[in-house]
Amino acid sequence: MHLENAIIKIQNFDVNDDMEDYEISEFFDAIGDKLIDVKTFTSSQKKQLIQVLFDFLKRQDPELEEDFSFIHFIEHIDKPDYKIYDAELLKFNTENGTITTTLLLNRFINRLKEQERKKHIDLLKSISENKNYTDLVRAEALSYYEHQNKKG
Repeated sequence: MHLENAIIKIQNFDVNDDMEDYEISEFFDAIGDKLIDVKTFTSSQKKQLIQVLFDFLKRQDPELEEDFSFIHFIEHIDKPDYKIYDAELLKFNTENGTITTTLLLNRFINRLKEQERKKHIDLLKSISENKNYTDLVRAEALSYYEHQNKKG
């Protein structure tokens, strides 16, 4: 599958109340399986795909349950340095609060060294205090914030 086709499919995919969790997983598994040349993408192509995936989350209910097919797919795009992904993830989380991106932020923090970790843990606290986000999203962010602080 070409990048343009994948982008169109993702842009046209919306989760609805009648959908089962496995249908979301199957969708992202299929995209990931058919988009085998991700490692050869240019930085701008990777950035475009990552932005389309974050735009997908922005269109969905912020309390949409985490989907690990989606999570593994978006994290895989920019391996091994994650520069594009990390920048987009941090930007998204300062502007939007969702269950999935809060989990992604926690996973991002887990792979940082201590000094960098402390810098980004405050973003979890900020999400937990943002009244523009749903109670569930704020509670998830607070839970991750407390977890990260216990890790010390």
